[in-house]
Formats: sequence, structure tokens, C-alpha cells
Amino acid sequence: MRTNTSGREKRIQLMRSRTYRKPVRVCVVAIFVWLSSTFGAAGQNPKGTLTGRVTDTSGGVLQGAQIELQPANVTAVSNVLGQFFVNDLNPGTYTITVSYVGFKSFTKTLDIVAGQTASVDAKLGVESQNLEVLVSAERVSAEAEAVNRERTADNIVQVLPDDVIRSLPNANLADALGRLPSVSLERDEGEGKYVQIRGTEPRLTNTTIDGVNVPSPESGVRQIKFDAIPADIVESVEINKTLQANMDGDGIGGSINLVTKTAGERPTIALSGMGGYMPILGGRPQVESTGTIGQRFGSQKKFGILVGGSYDWSGRGIDDLEPTSDLATLPNGSTALWKDAIDIREYRYYRTRWGLASSADYKLGEGSNLYARFLYSDFQNYGDRWVYSLTDNTPNVALLHSNGGGTGTPSFNTQDRRPDIAISSLIIGGKHVLTSTWYSWDASVSRSRDISAAPGTASFESTLDTSNCQFDPATTNNIYRPQFTPACFSEAYDPTTMKLRDVQISHGLSAQLNLQVTGAMAKQYHLGSHLATIEIGGRFRNAHKFDDTFNVDFTPSSDVFLNQFPNGLVNNHYYDNSYKLGYNPNYQVVRNFVNANPANFTSQSTFGADPANYGLVEKVSAGYLMNTLDLSSRVRIVAGVRFEGTDLTTFSFDNQSGSLSDKANGSYVKVLPSASLRYAFNSSTNLRLVYGRGLSRPDPQDIAQSVTFTTVGSPGSVKNTATLGNPGLKAETADNFDVLVEHYLNPFGMVTAGFFYKNLSDPIVSRTFVLDNFQPSPIAPVGTYTVTQPLNAGSAWISGFEAAYLQHLTFLPGKLGGLGISANYGYTSSRASGLSGRSDHPRLLRNAPNTWNVSPTYDRGRFSIRVGLSYNQANIASYNFQDGADGSDPTPGGVKGPFGDVYFYSHLQVDAQGSIRLAHGLNFVMYGLNLTNEVFGFYQGQPQFMIQREYYTPTIAVGFRWSPTREK
Repeated sequence: MRTNTSGREKRIQLMRSRTYRKPVRVCVVAIFVWLSSTFGAAGQNPKGTLTGRVTDTSGGVLQGAQIELQPANVTAVSNVLGQFFVNDLNPGTYTITVSYVGFKSFTKTLDIVAGQTASVDAKLGVESQNLEVLVSAERVSAEAEAVNRERTADNIVQVLPDDVIRSLPNANLADALGRLPSVSLERDEGEGKYVQIRGTEPRLTNTTIDGVNVPSPESGVRQIKFDAIPADIVESVEINKTLQANMDGDGIGGSINLVTKTAGERPTIALSGMGGYMPILGGRPQVESTGTIGQRFGSQKKFGILVGGSYDWSGRGIDDLEPTSDLATLPNGSTALWKDAIDIREYRYYRTRWGLASSADYKLGEGSNLYARFLYSDFQNYGDRWVYSLTDNTPNVALLHSNGGGTGTPSFNTQDRRPDIAISSLIIGGKHVLTSTWYSWDASVSRSRDISAAPGTASFESTLDTSNCQFDPATTNNIYRPQFTPACFSEAYDPTTMKLRDVQISHGLSAQLNLQVTGAMAKQYHLGSHLATIEIGGRFRNAHKFDDTFNVDFTPSSDVFLNQFPNGLVNNHYYDNSYKLGYNPNYQVVRNFVNANPANFTSQSTFGADPANYGLVEKVSAGYLMNTLDLSSRVRIVAGVRFEGTDLTTFSFDNQSGSLSDKANGSYVKVLPSASLRYAFNSSTNLRLVYGRGLSRPDPQDIAQSVTFTTVGSPGSVKNTATLGNPGLKAETADNFDVLVEHYLNPFGMVTAGFFYKNLSDPIVSRTFVLDNFQPSPIAPVGTYTVTQPLNAGSAWISGFEAAYLQHLTFLPGKLGGLGISANYGYTSSRASGLSGRSDHPRLLRNAPNTWNVSPTYDRGRFSIRVGLSYNQANIASYNFQDGADGSDPTPGGVKGPFGDVYFYSHLQVDAQGSIRLAHGLNFVMYGLNLTNEVFGFYQGQPQFMIQREYYTPTIAVGFRWSPTREK
């Protein structure tokens, strides 16, 4: 929001480079010409070609198999169809070896003839009879696929195939990703929402669908809400923990790629249906269903098409407490934990999430194809909320903060939540392989949006002049269930004393549209006796994001009392009977009253003048050069450099003109080098050394100076909050270093251990502080606000260790041979320097010190069982502490006090799922989600200073899955 400059065009600070395009273009053109000039010479020396397919003994494809061709020292990897392709081979006799962890190697001698194509059909048997489960069990065969895809990748990547995702009750993709090493989640409403990789905040994680950047549906941010995407709509999910020159430079933490499903060699039919129950709010139902169908056509199966969909409906309920914690000095001089206020909150949801994914491809020739892929998901996170706010009025108590000890009267609000979030992506592309070169291209359009489907809040205030409500430490036996005197509830729950203050209704849309084109080409050549490939490519993305949401506020001109509306909620077991709920009318009946009596209300609208509105056009031009060199069958080096230029234009609200006319623009370029070494000590052990530089651009709402505020219903009963933008933000960069050792166990298993270090420049952090007599917008009341604003810190670093272990214990006797274990652990440490208002060095935001997952499994005959334990340690959600540096006001109580930094509570969740294979591809499935009823919430300084703790209760579901033509 602009407040003190003219509406004329200005330059965004710290975005000064405007000349990056010319050298990038010259470099790209020069290399392109050089590559093109070699094609004719290559064509004068006829070469041969090798093609093949890798399957298990049942005909199921084996993706990620490693193919080695000697004496040429050529390697390849089988694709999603189990196929591989090697060209530019000199005529002669070769030995091909195909290896796949858990299976016996395949070896064959063959002749390559100039101008002809040799074909190999490699059928691999399991390493031992006890490992037949790798062929027959869905999850186990998918685990083998993941291990082999990770093993043959050039970068450090972790893979989750769909059968692994579906082996536990993962409500969405975030829940599934949270089970990987050094991946933590920000949860909301009982599900994972944002993914945090290696101790970095969600903003530092990039998300793509089939390699195409996906815009965020939420207003003003870049990270993806993964709860908006069904868990089983994709073929697999890849977390790239290190970047290469041919990947987007976004993603300091990592890059998540959603891989859509494609038609396999066999026809695909899969259907499933589940029904579940949550014992909250008298019982809330759950429904899930999915379906996929696909096939390849023609005698040579050149054309394939697949369509899949998913639908789920969740009637989630939430019991929520949100107090304001404090420290009190009592009349006798002693100190005590205190609560200045508390919100008694209840939520009732009816969430609908559905998705559709489809793909089509046509094989032009060996290694060459055309394809189209589409994904769409929609998440209607609808629900109702009721909030009673109580204030402590205990006399003769000295508090650290001024939020209590007064004469505050109770209040109530009822809310209707209607966010409708959609994410979509369409990509068409192709790859064309010649004798010693290949070309690839794609064009895509992606769009995400968040519609405010007219949600609203009706706020009521008490007509009482004074209140006898007091916090009651004497009856508070559990610090996480603070008690208040009976007067608090008798005053608050009397609907005859609650008068309607206003009704606020939200409207509008926030959306982002990305248009993108990509082109790349590569040529094989020999550096001495070593095979190498040089690759060059470029990408252009035009992104347009905007927010045109607005609010309409209705104020009654005469008294309207709460008892005029019927009660809409009864819950006799709220918070395990620790509290009683009050009189809770639904928002919609209040809204209907407003609509039926418009003459009794005055209205004020922010349409066209909302300070949260903004517009952003971001153009990203990227070019890269990358070289891959095989020094031997044991040593592979990949090195490259990427240039990313950003042109940015923003429009924000101008207070002087009262319109969205404050324009700013700028440009900058980032150079992103990368290099990796993969060294094989032997066929079972690899060492990886990786360096790469990544970047993260500021959030759109921050760079566009968007302003948001609320004066009711904020967490912890802090009524006035505001967020401010910062047009001076710089793009954040990081140098990333990785060391990883991988060891593959016989007959099937894997152990990995690695260290990583990230050196961040200009890290963007959030600072929270209090402003008195502040007005965040001309339409906001003047008052005391808790304000959050982003800024660049001086510097920061993150280091960490991660390890993973997977093994099926088939060597155990008898039925114990069905046992298996999957476990991982991640430790991260970090330090931020140069934070405004403080001289200490706290951890970075969202940096959980310890995360781990343990998943015992059992697969024997028709039975398959998996239990999942997932732990995220407490971590900082936002900075709030100040120690007086830079002239700031020191925070009362210190860094560990009740007004210190805001933390997420530690989270340990237990889930379980089992299935029984019946007949003809039919499976009975049963699962339990959140079996320990784990809490979600926040605290400040120390866990005792809670500001939010909410519970959901477990979910139990049963159903069937049918797949008569499963690929494996």
C-alpha cells in the first residue's frame, strides 16, 4: 500500500540490472549454432541403435532399471514404460547388463549393425524366492521402484510412487510427503498443508507438475497448499533435494515434482471406495472414491491415453482453545502463569476435494514422442466457526502485558467459511531423438485461483457495562486447559445480552495465470575415450497474479440480539467435557436476516479501494548450459550453469488517489552454477557430492505492498492484527552443499546417510511487533495492532544430517519373513543474523531440529499391514521477540517469556492401514488416521505459554480397491 509517494511509475528498490538478456542470448545462440553445425558431420558416419524393455517375470514394467553397455561405457535408465533407448553406437559386439535392486541382473551379448536397431527384452527374476512379494504386493513393488529411481538419478531425489502413497491414510499429498527424510509439515484443520524441506519454510519449496511451475492459489504467496490436491491423483511425487542447471532455480529447500499418470503397456483399470467416521460433534462422516482407466492402442501400441479422477468429502470437526498467556505478579509478590483472555472455538467442516488427471502420448519412433498432460484439482474447504471470547478482569494483579486485568466484557462471533481453491496445469510437448542428438520442447498453461464464495462473519458484543470474569488458577489442574470462573460463562452465554455489532461479507477472486515455453537440445560427443553429453536449453514464463477481493460491512441501525436467532450447534463433549459450549446460532441465519431487512443496516464496501488488492506481472527468462561426463562406469560428473532473469511490475493501492494505481517495476538476474559427482565404490555403494545455487523470490503480496488487517477473531484473542508489505525486499539466494552415501542391501533394502549445508544470502524473515495509535488502512479503526512485516535479514545458514533405512526382513524364519521396516531421521540446525530489533541469532523459521518417521510393515500372502509414526519437533512459526537492538522496545518477559517468538508445538502422529487381497484384483482396506488424537497448536517462548491447541479425534475408515489389470 502506498502512503507517501506519487502515483507515477517508480523502480522497485534493489532490482537494478536491465542488461542481462543480451549476454544470455548471445551465449545461447552461439552454442546452438555450434551444436547444429555438428549434425551433418555426425550423419556421415552411420551408427546403430539399441532399444529394449525391462520387466519382471509377470510382465510388470520395472522403471528405474540401470542399463550398462560395454565396452562403450554407456549407461541408460528405463522409463515409466520400462523402456530404454541408446543411439549413436558404433557397429560391433556389446555386452548389455540390466540391474534392478531386489532382482537378479540380466546380461546378454549382442551385435550392433550400422543403420539398424537392435532390440532387447530383459525379463528379471527376483533375487530370492522370498522376494516374490516384490512382484505380487503393490506397496513393496512400488518401494522397489522408488529405490531404483533414486539410485539411477543424477541428483539427490526421493520418490513416492502412488502405491506407497496409498499404503497409509494420507488425506492429501502433504501428508504423504511428510513421511520422507528431513520433510516436516505445517498442519491445519487436521491435515498437512505446507511442505517444509530440510528445515526451510514453505516459501523456499518450489512445486512443479510434470516439470512445469505451478502458481499458488492463495493470494500473495508462492507456496502450494498441498491439501488442495488429492493424494492419489498422480503416478508419483519426486522431491529433488538438489538442483541441476536444467531445472528451475526456485527451490532453496527443494523442488517437488508431481508426475501425472500415463498409459502403460497393459490396460489400466483401478477403482476404490472408502467410508469413514470421526467421533466428534456427535459423529462426522468421511467418503473417498477414485478411478483410473487407460490403454495403449495399435499393433505397436504407439498411442496411449489415460484418465483418472478422485473425490472425497470430509465432515471434520475441531475443538479449539486460543488463550492469551501472560505472567502475573500477585499481591503477595509471587509470580504465576496467567491467562489474560481466552477464545472458546468450535469448527464444523464439510470439505469437498476432487481432482482429474489425464494424459495422452504418441510414439513417433524409438526415443521420440509427443504428449499432452492435464491435471485439475478443486478444494472447497467449507465450514462453520463459532467463537466466544472471554477476558480476565482479576483486580490487583500486575501483568507483563496490558491485555488483561481490566473490565473487558465477553464477545461472540459466528463465521461461514467458503474458500474454493483450484489448481490446474496443461502441458503439451515432445522429444525427438536423432543419431547423436535430441530435442525437447513443451508449452504449458497453469492457473490457480481462490474464490471467496461470499463467506462472512457476524460479530456480537456484550451489553454489560462491567464483567466479573476472571482467570481461575486454583481450578486449573492442566496448564493446557486453563479454567475461568463461572461468571465468565454465565455472562458470555446469555444471548439476551449479546448485541449484533456488524456483519462482514467477503467477495472477489485471487488468481495467477502462468504461460510458459521450454526448449532444449543435447548432443553426445566423446572427450577422449569418455562419453559425454552437452545440453543447452531455455525457458520463458509469464506470470500474472492479482487480488481483487473486497469486503462489505453491514452495521445495524437498531439493536439486534443473539436470542433472535435459533441455536445451530450442540456439542456436549467439547474438549473432553473440560468446557461447556454456549448458544451458537449459524452465521447463515444472521445473513438471511440482513438480506431480509436491508433498511435496518448501513453498509460500507471496500470494492475498488481495498488495501489488500494488488497486481503483479512477473516475467522469468532462463537459459542454461549443462554437461554430463562418464569418466568410467563408476564415475559420473554433471556440471552446468543457469541464468535466470526476472522482470517485475506491480500495482498496489494508492491512498492519495484511492485506486490501484501505484506502479513499480524492476529487473534483476541471478547466476546459478551447479555440479555433482556420483562415484560407485561397487555395485552396492555410491557416494554423491553435490553443489548448487538456488533462489527464492519475495512473495507477491510483500513486494506489491499489500496490506491486510483484522479486528476480530485473531489467534490468542489479539483482536487487532495487520500485515504490511515491503517493496525493498531482495530475492533470497543460497549456496547448497550435499554429501550422501547410499548402500543397497541384499536381497532387498537400502541405507542412506548424508550431510547438507545451506548458506543463505538476504534471507527473508517475518518480524512481529506492536504499534500503538496505528491505522493500517483508511477503512480500519485506529488502535493498537500486532503487526507482521517481512524483511531481509543479514545472513543465515542451515546445516543438517539425514539418514534412511528400508529393508524387508525376508531372511527371518517362517511367517516372520513378512516383516519389514522403513525409517528415516533428519536433524537440522540453523542461525539467522541481522534481524531487526534483536541482537541474538535465533533459528530460521520452520526449522524443526529433529524429525523422524518409523513405519513397520508386514506383507505375507494376502495380507499387507503398515503402521506410520511421524514426528516433527517444535519450531518457530514467526519472530516476535525484541531485545532493544536498533532502538526497539524490549519484549516483556524475554525470549522465553509469554510474548517471545511464536512456535509450533511438537507433533507425533500415529496412523495405520491394512489390506486383504481377495479375488480377481479386489482388496479389502481398513485404516486409522491420527490414532493418538495428536494436538495442533502454537505457543510463545515456552510450551506453557500456549496461544492455540486444537484436537480433531481419530478417523476410522473401511472400503475396497479393485484393480484387475494392475501393471505389476
